[in-house]
Amino acid sequence: MFRIPLAAASAVVALAARPGLTTVLTFDGALERARQEAPAILAARLRPDEARGRLAGASVLLRDNPMIEAAGGRRDSDRGVSTDIDTSLNQTFELGDRRRSRILGAQAEVDREAASAEDTTREVLSDVATSFLRAIAAEDRLRVLRANGDLAADLLRVAERRHQAGDIADLDLNVARLAAARAHADMRAAEAARDLAFRALRVALGMDAGEPLDVRGELRTRHPRPLDELLVSAEERPDLRMLAGDVRAAEAEARLGEGFRWPDLGVRVGYKREEGADIPLAGLSVSLPVFTNGQEQRIAGTARARRLRLELDARRRAVQVVVRAGFEAYVHLTAGIEDLERRALPLLDDNDALARRSYEAGELSLPDYLLVRRETLGTRLDYVERSLEAALAAVELEARAGVLR
Repeated sequence: MFRIPLAAASAVVALAARPGLTTVLTFDGALERARQEAPAILAARLRPDEARGRLAGASVLLRDNPMIEAAGGRRDSDRGVSTDIDTSLNQTFELGDRRRSRILGAQAEVDREAASAEDTTREVLSDVATSFLRAIAAEDRLRVLRANGDLAADLLRVAERRHQAGDIADLDLNVARLAAARAHADMRAAEAARDLAFRALRVALGMDAGEPLDVRGELRTRHPRPLDELLVSAEERPDLRMLAGDVRAAEAEARLGEGFRWPDLGVRVGYKREEGADIPLAGLSVSLPVFTNGQEQRIAGTARARRLRLELDARRRAVQVVVRAGFEAYVHLTAGIEDLERRALPLLDDNDALARRSYEAGELSLPDYLLVRRETLGTRLDYVERSLEAALAAVELEARAGVLR
């Protein structure tokens, strides 16, 4: 995969931040800017902090706070008047390793949210890469059509000169005028398509509408990693780690339900003063998990873990299939492009020059010349489209394999 040094990419991003300058982005510079400034990525990176708050709550030593109770009152008796006091300190302790189960569940949620943030990054980078490549293709398409417009204008001048000399009829002159008008319209449509492609890239990057933007790069520089590396990387895709985190959270929930089979243990120490006598107190309380003993957590957690394991296994198999198929598709697309580069592209300039000289010399009719030009233009545009298709296939393959991160 083609890359530029991170320092160069950062320089591109730094230039982009200076007001009054045109933002010039390469492929890697666009990805780096997305990592630093894309709103969706920035928001996703805050999700694990929320889960860490829940982990902090699950990690406290005791789930229930100690409770102090106090009561007092006046006692009238045959012995006289006295003040009775009753105070106690109560603390409840959980048994059944429930604290550890809550910690495991909360940690699984932290891991899941961290993987979710990475998965959001993967999706955003895929959108940015796709938008960037479409912008490059729009520039290439416009460049081809501008050159075609120049040729059409030259053709019209030649046709007008030959018409004045009486070499061609009015119909041929009108055909040349139509060809020039159509070429001009195609160029305007390509300019509109380029503006739309740049708009999509701005949206993907979270840029301001008025920020000047330009792109630099070539479609044929996209080369994914070898298939073996892609398959290994796909095993650690963040969405798979999200599902694995969900499985661990469900298992922790079921384990917590098992802990509720154990009773809660309460410890009480206190002091009582009654009829002038000081009475120290100590006591224990034990809950009886007869009706509510974690059955909901056990049943729901076990069923959820079983379902998620099936989903995780199916997702892993699907990812492997998708990566293999995507790699094979990229190989086929690249082979077609290389065939065009080897067998067709070297002939285009010669065909243009030969056809024009033949037409100017009167050896080639205008319809035949336009036919040659249409074939040449179609081949150039087809090369751009095929190159874009292969570049997009490479980006999708890298996204599917979890390489974009």
